[in-house]
Amino acid sequence: MRLPPSTSAATAVRSIPPHSSAVASPGCGTPETLLTALGEAAEELDGVRLFSGLQLGSYPFLPASLAGHLPYRTWHPYGPARAALTPGAVDYVPARASAVPELLDQWQTSVALVRVSPPDSDGWCSLGPSASYVRRAVDRAGLVLAEVDPAVPRTTGDTAVHVSAIDHLVEADTPMCTFPAARRDATSDRVATHVLDLLPEGCTLQLGIGAVPEALTAFLAESDLRDVRFVGMANDAMVPLFAAGITPSTGDPRPGVLAAELMGTATLMDFADANPAVVLRSSDRSHAPRALAQVPRLVAINSAIEVDLAGQVNAELVGRRQVSGIGGSADFVEAAFGSHGGLSVVALTSTTPDGRHSRLVPHLTSDVVSLPRHTPDAVVTEYGVAWLRGRTVAERARALADVAHPNHRTALLTASADQPQEHG
Repeated sequence: MRLPPSTSAATAVRSIPPHSSAVASPGCGTPETLLTALGEAAEELDGVRLFSGLQLGSYPFLPASLAGHLPYRTWHPYGPARAALTPGAVDYVPARASAVPELLDQWQTSVALVRVSPPDSDGWCSLGPSASYVRRAVDRAGLVLAEVDPAVPRTTGDTAVHVSAIDHLVEADTPMCTFPAARRDATSDRVATHVLDLLPEGCTLQLGIGAVPEALTAFLAESDLRDVRFVGMANDAMVPLFAAGITPSTGDPRPGVLAAELMGTATLMDFADANPAVVLRSSDRSHAPRALAQVPRLVAINSAIEVDLAGQVNAELVGRRQVSGIGGSADFVEAAFGSHGGLSVVALTSTTPDGRHSRLVPHLTSDVVSLPRHTPDAVVTEYGVAWLRGRTVAERARALADVAHPNHRTALLTASADQPQEHG
């Protein structure tokens, strides 16, 4: 068995050829050691571009990007990248999760920067918490740089990488990135309670990121629901559901979690290690709407920044500031539409965190529509459920106004009366 040379991060990144398109693994698989070295060497490299999804950690390469030495493109701005978005230096690419692996071909990705487990006795490493587009990046890259971290779990699915596919092994000198649970409060808990009432027995859930999904997952453990499975992403709160028998863990041919990413802490990573009940797939498989539509009772639950009285959803921008990406929401909403007994839910608190502004609005404040008005079946706030499926323009506007905060309800009801009507 040939082992690739173990080298320093600085030496590894200096092996990147001129005019390369490099892609970094996301989330808890963020290769922060390599990204630090890449940022430090960027001025010496010739025309290298960096691509990635949602990165965790400190984004050590951003100064080089903003200085023009390392153009960076991301389809999921997060953390420091949100404030750094600058055309030509740090750019946003609107892309749904299922499309990203194929986009790596379009962008002629030639370098993969990843974080892996140490090789086992047969030379196999694991990509651990991140399959998504990382599987395709490793397969197509002519140069694979991998930082090795014993904390990376050996996960089941599209995550095995043989050392023969790795050109440089680097010892990670930064801890594995973690994604702690969002902070819940009484309001997010009330939203989650209303969502829970919509869920059928034996459902498969797709959950976004935030306090409401965290609360909903926790409430499932206390519910009467059984045979609940998850797709898309896994978090820490899902682990107790296996012990409680809510989510099947053994003796079942289908995984309890089919994810592209594990977004959590050591609690989730330890549970997923060598666990066949948690399977990671490339996002062109884990998020494929046509395949997921074959899953009965698929319920897609996503958040939003605002929803207008027509039912249009903005989940990406605050004003003109890009704060998030499309992610898997478009994929899962489409899949839920095709699923027998499926449901697409938008769940959000009725006001902004300071309580001053309603998140249910007469018209979107952004020009961007993340989800068109025909896609949500229901919009849920702490004040209840606005059922939109099959309702007229006027009926859905009134339903949405009814679940707004009382301080904003009168203005919205007045605005709802002005919604355009169809004429025969």
